[in-house]
Amino acid sequence: MFALVAMLLAFGTDALTVEVPTYQHKDPGTGDMLTCTRCPPGTHMLSHCSPTQDTVCTRCPEDHFTQFWNYLPKCLYCSTFCVENQYVHEECSPTNNRVCVCQDGHYWYADFCIKHTECPSGYGVQKNGTVHSDTKCERCPRGTFSAVTSSSAACVKHTNCASKDLVLALKGNGWHDNICSTCENLQSDGGVTILKRILPDFFAHEKIRLYKLKRFVRHDLGQRIKGKRSLTSREQILYYISEWIRDASMDQLNKLPMVLGERNILNTAEKLSKILKELDASNCLMKNTKCNTL
Repeated sequence: MFALVAMLLAFGTDALTVEVPTYQHKDPGTGDMLTCTRCPPGTHMLSHCSPTQDTVCTRCPEDHFTQFWNYLPKCLYCSTFCVENQYVHEECSPTNNRVCVCQDGHYWYADFCIKHTECPSGYGVQKNGTVHSDTKCERCPRGTFSAVTSSSAACVKHTNCASKDLVLALKGNGWHDNICSTCENLQSDGGVTILKRILPDFFAHEKIRLYKLKRFVRHDLGQRIKGKRSLTSREQILYYISEWIRDASMDQLNKLPMVLGERNILNTAEKLSKILKELDASNCLMKNTKCNTL
């Protein structure tokens, strides 16, 4: 018993106030059942108790531990090792195994740290991810938008153009803000600046079948798609469309709904027609009395 008391003292006086657990052991000499004291955390049993001596305990060697009161013949090996996307939160010690936690932006799932889901544009974060759960996304409600792909950005309200002494040139949706301008600017360039800014994202958000996109680019935009890999890549085709939009004239942009309709991309053609109509400077003059002095 003296050896165990000395060990408890080494672990601190608070250990003496703890009720020491015991275990039953059959004495090999007499066959009697003995009540032995368990070894404290951070130690293991060196030898069982006897009629004349309590349990003999010894400290765990390096890289080994025992977390609970025990009568183990050996300490447990610190077998946890931090892997990809994890870091050491608590190093191996005599009383605990190594503790790994997920890095920021990741969560624990099936023994791995998985990157938090990024909500695409048009969706915002409803609930931020934690170390134990993934990001929860929501489609941006009417009157709000998110123009970024993010694991932290929520949907935000559309800009109030009137509060900036501007007119609403193009109403926002889930993936872009209200676009504010002046009738003068719309008259000066016919809305081409705004169109060229939003059309690449407009096409990216449209769910157009890949074969239709390829045919549209190859035959209607005058773009050559070279290489087998390019033919199967939506991103590459959208790049060609963006390049064409950048150099297109207003007349070419105005004809896009008709061209899309001829390629049987009807839903996209209808949406684009509405955008062009909304950007018409004459509509701006009719809807906004501030511009009637022009």
